[in-house]
Amino acid sequence: MSPPHAPAGPKPPLSQPPAGLGGWSLYFILKLLLEWKGSLSLHPLPNLAFALLLLLPLSKRWLRLARSALAWPAALALLYYDSWLPPPAALWQQLSELKGFSFSYLAELAGRVLTPQLLTGLTIALAGYLLMSRILRLGTLVMAALLFLCGRQLWQESRPALPIAAVTASAGAAYAAQTPDQQLDNFYRTEQQRQVSFQGPLADPGFDVLLLHVCSLSWDDLKAIGFDKHPLLDRFDIVFDHFNSAASYSGPAALRVLRASCGQPRHAALYESAPEQCFLFQDLARLGFKTELALNHDGSFDSFLQQVRHNGRMELPLTSQSGVPVGLRGFDSSPIYNDYAMLSRWLQLRMEDGSPHVATYYNSISLHDGNRIPEAPTLDTDASYKYRADHLFRDIGQFIDLLEREHRKTILLLVPEHGAALRGDKLQFSGLREIPSPGITTVPAAIKVIGGKSHPRPIRIEQQVSYTAVSTILSRMLAQSPFGADYRPESYAQDLPITPFVSESANFTVMQRGNNYLLQPGGSAWSDYPM
Repeated sequence: MSPPHAPAGPKPPLSQPPAGLGGWSLYFILKLLLEWKGSLSLHPLPNLAFALLLLLPLSKRWLRLARSALAWPAALALLYYDSWLPPPAALWQQLSELKGFSFSYLAELAGRVLTPQLLTGLTIALAGYLLMSRILRLGTLVMAALLFLCGRQLWQESRPALPIAAVTASAGAAYAAQTPDQQLDNFYRTEQQRQVSFQGPLADPGFDVLLLHVCSLSWDDLKAIGFDKHPLLDRFDIVFDHFNSAASYSGPAALRVLRASCGQPRHAALYESAPEQCFLFQDLARLGFKTELALNHDGSFDSFLQQVRHNGRMELPLTSQSGVPVGLRGFDSSPIYNDYAMLSRWLQLRMEDGSPHVATYYNSISLHDGNRIPEAPTLDTDASYKYRADHLFRDIGQFIDLLEREHRKTILLLVPEHGAALRGDKLQFSGLREIPSPGITTVPAAIKVIGGKSHPRPIRIEQQVSYTAVSTILSRMLAQSPFGADYRPESYAQDLPITPFVSESANFTVMQRGNNYLLQPGGSAWSDYPM
C-alpha cells in the first residue's frame, strides 16, 4: 500500500521578469542615433524618466500588463515630442487638410518618409541589436548615455548665456554682445521703424507694375535641378542672391510681400492691423495706379484668396480665368491654369483698359509640391519639378517677349514666396516646410524694366535683403523714370536697406547668428540649425 501524499506546501512566488530595458533598448538606441545625426532633438530628462519607469520593478502581473499597454502610446508621444514636427494642434490642423489630397499625392508623401535608406537603416539597426544584445548589456549603455545627456543639459543650463563674439558685416555692430533673444527683439524693433516712402507725382505718364509671386522657388531648388544659371535670370536687370522671403508657406508669404512698404513684422503680426502706408498696393493706389488681382488657381486651399483679400487688403475681383487652358492639376485635383495663357489674358484686358497706370499682383502655384502633369503623370518628384520649372521659365520668357513686342512699359517684379524644399535637410524630408530654413526662404527675386535701355547681364545684389529692398527700388523707379536710353539699373540699387536673416513660421524661428543659423521651436530654447 502506497504511503499517503504529503500535504502540499505554499506555492513558490511567481518569477519576476528579468531586469533591464529588454527590447526597449532598441527604441532608445535609434533615438540616440537620430540625435547624433541631428535629425531629432532628444530631450534627455523625459527620456530618462521614461526609461526609469520601464525599469521599475512591479510585483503584480496586472501592473506589468498595464505598463506595457501604456508604454507604447507614451513612447510614440515622446518620439513626437523629440521630433521637429509642429505642435499637435498645428499638426491636427494640417492633417485635416489631407482629406483634400489625392491618393497618389498621399502615397508620394508616404514614400518620402519611408525611404529605402530609412528601411535599410532600420533593418541594419535591428540586426545589430539582436547580435550585440547577446554579448553586451545594451540597457546599461543606454542608461549611461541618457545620464550623460542629462548631465550635459543641466551643466549647460547652469552656465550664463554667452554673447556672440562676432557678427557678420550685414548684421552690424548693433547685434554684438547679445543673447539670441535680445538679438531677435532688437531685429524686430529695428524693422518696426522702417518704412519706404512712395512720393508722387509719377515720373512717367503711362506704365504698369506687375508683381509675379511664384510659389515653391528657391535658390536651393534651382541648384538641385541645375537651373541656378538659367538664361531667364540673365534677362532681368537686377537679381538678388540673398533675398529672404522670411516665410515657408504661401499665405504668410503673400501677406509679407503685400506689406513690402514696411519692415519685417513678426509672423503673428501678419494677421493683425497695420498702418495703411505699409501695404504696397495701397501705396500704389494712392499714387494713381489701378490695382488688380490675378491667380492661376482658385485660391481656395488654406483660404489663400481670403487671406490676400482680408489681411493683405486686396479686396479686388479676380482677373477672369474663363477659357484659359488648364496646364496642371493640383495635389487636390483643382485646376492650375497655364501661366503664359493667364498672363496673356491679363495683358489683353490691360490693353482694353484706358487706365494710364495699372499695378497687378499675380500669384502662380505651378511649382507647388504634388501638382500633376497630365501629359507626364509618371515623373518622380525631382523630374516633375524640373519639367514644371522649365515650362514656367519658358512662359515667363515668352511673356516678356510679348510685352516687348507690344511696347508695354512695365516694371516686372519676380518675388518667389518660398522654396519647394526639393532636397530637404537633416530636420525635414523633401517637401516639408514647417521650419523656414535658409534653403527654403532664400529665393531668386529679380526686377526687369520693359521699355528701358536693355542690358546684356543683370547686376547682382549680394547683400542680405528682403522686401524693403524691392519696394525701395520700385519707389525710386516711380519717382525717376527708368523708361529711357539713360536707364542704369545700378543707379536704383544703391544703398539698399539691409535685412539680417530672420525667418518665421507659426511654430519655428530661424535666425542667422554670425556664420551660423539658430533654430527656436515655439519660443523655447535656441539650438544650432544643422546645415
